[in-house]
Amino acid sequence: MHKNKLLLVLNPNAGSMNVPVVISKTKQAATSAGYELEIFKTTGNKDAQNIKKEITKHNFKRVVAAGGDGTINLVGSILAKTEIEMGFLSCGSANGLATAFEIPPSLEEQIDIAINGDIISMDIIKINELYALHIADLGINAELIYNYDQRKLRGKIGYLLNTIPTLFKANYPYRFNLHFENNTIRKKGILLAFANASKFGTGAIINPKGVIDDGKFEVIVFKRFAFWSILKTFFKNNKLENSFAESYSVAKLEVTCPKPIALQIDGEFIGSVKNVSLKIIPNCLKVAVYKKVKYKTS
Repeated sequence: MHKNKLLLVLNPNAGSMNVPVVISKTKQAATSAGYELEIFKTTGNKDAQNIKKEITKHNFKRVVAAGGDGTINLVGSILAKTEIEMGFLSCGSANGLATAFEIPPSLEEQIDIAINGDIISMDIIKINELYALHIADLGINAELIYNYDQRKLRGKIGYLLNTIPTLFKANYPYRFNLHFENNTIRKKGILLAFANASKFGTGAIINPKGVIDDGKFEVIVFKRFAFWSILKTFFKNNKLENSFAESYSVAKLEVTCPKPIALQIDGEFIGSVKNVSLKIIPNCLKVAVYKKVKYKTS
């Protein structure tokens, strides 16, 4: 009997990764589902190039990414615009896509979803030459992620404890020029977010209007620093106050900044930039999701 092939891409250095357990349980589930499993461990050295070689060599039906936001973004970026399906295991400190899709915390449930889940086609945002699967931003959060990566304390607590020193050091408010198709507006604030999904991996609600397959993304200007308003985003059913933030739903946008501003994409610090070109690529990534949940993240 011919078996479909499944590739497990795992980051052995991900925050909560138990490599032998993940491999063992994934292999067992893959075999039960009729898959022949191949394994690729990331090293941080030419991972994208080497994964593409594996995909070219084998006729994979599905690729499962096991790690944090960076690993999931890596695999998703490679599979975008292909017919290969992606599953993922949330093994990092915080996982934005897992949060957006309400993926359960149990490893066994995650493996079952990654291998046997329903497939949807989600949008992604192209940002310059990179892809964002859930949320990217310019400003204070990107600086916070850079500082967070330099420290050992992970998760929501580490994120929150890094907030105060970052706020003291950051040179905000930042200035942004937003070039829409028909007009340009100038804004200043602490953060300019580009959101396909509704939440950061920490669970913080940044984009209550986020729908991950509607052909648009939201541009959200956080106009001022308001500690209580930021803190409330970590709780469910929070709505952004108009005095604190305003948003626009678009399919395409150009952003220019008078000075370089820190940029992060899907939880990964990219660097400081002055120009950002963004456009939505609709329904271009096939993702395995939880069968019991309707995947509109509004």
